[in-house]
Amino acid sequence: MSNKSLYRKYRPSQIEDVVGQRQVVATLKQASINKEFSHAYLFSGNHGCGKTSTARILSTLMTCENVKDGKTCGECRPCKTIHAGAAMDVKELDGASNRGIDNIKAIIDSAIWPPNELNRKIFIVDECHQLTKEATSAMLKILEEPPDYITFILCTTEINKILPTILSRCQRFNFTKISSKEIAGRLIYIAKQEKIEIDEDAIDIIAKISRGSMRDAISSLEQIATVASNKIAKINAQHVQKYFGLTDRLGIIGVVKAIIDNNIPLILDQVNDFVMASADTKQIMFEITNVFRNIMVLKIQNVNSKIIDLPDNEIQDLKKLGEKLKVSQLLKMSQLFSDIDKKISYNINERWIMEATLINCVALLRKETA
Repeated sequence: MSNKSLYRKYRPSQIEDVVGQRQVVATLKQASINKEFSHAYLFSGNHGCGKTSTARILSTLMTCENVKDGKTCGECRPCKTIHAGAAMDVKELDGASNRGIDNIKAIIDSAIWPPNELNRKIFIVDECHQLTKEATSAMLKILEEPPDYITFILCTTEINKILPTILSRCQRFNFTKISSKEIAGRLIYIAKQEKIEIDEDAIDIIAKISRGSMRDAISSLEQIATVASNKIAKINAQHVQKYFGLTDRLGIIGVVKAIIDNNIPLILDQVNDFVMASADTKQIMFEITNVFRNIMVLKIQNVNSKIIDLPDNEIQDLKKLGEKLKVSQLLKMSQLFSDIDKKISYNINERWIMEATLINCVALLRKETA
């Protein structure tokens, strides 16, 4: 592998290469074909789902000298300098660390002057929700009446913190979490390119623990590949589980079955196995709650739901487990897990909190069926 981080090396450079954002890709591609761009965009969504990469691609679509059918040439000065972060007329501002009014005033002062090299001046403001109130007010003024050659691309992971006056002046695009299937497909491609020997089962685990973030998934692949280099012939699921402190899927399903069957001794045995394997307590509880959540969705929809990101055989297994449960029981059980993250964070005995919560689930089911 090269010295360049894999998530940077495999960052998409064409709009069609952005994974998991079909609606965003289709709309921006059509805007490029029609040459109809807005003066302000707002990209919102989970971290690592492609907002900043898409902002850079959009910048090249607006400035490329030979763009055709929504595809940039990749050879002209705008294409090369923007993706290298060296374009004088494309400024990126991290709203988390440069959040004051002075930072925004610098943008406003710069906006007075026409572009130096490109046909537009573009300002990409990442984590824009972290700008101070004064900085946001200053930016609002230029968003109201920007020069014709200016475009703002605002990115945020917390759309609820953006002022309505900002929202009303931007074209809004919501970036969804990327499915584990799409992430896995990308990881398989990267692994082949980098000659990383890894099982598909291991890749599936990495894809799932990334929780919709392509950047996190690629970083995890790079971590395990670095650790395994010259030590492991081929990375498998057990290597990934051990390195990231994960539990195997069978263990998680075993706990869920034990809860449904009122088998407290088996629950305690399985928890002990998790602890001895140095599995992360929060990750264990997340996996267990996700199983119950998926069971609930399947019971309500009574079909192979598109909102459950699992293979068909696992969906059938969850349906069978769900036959023993009522939706009302699952809803009440969700309350037991509602503040588990906080309890684990502030308790000196994580194991006890985990055991007590799981036993409470058994007690709730017993009470409901009594």
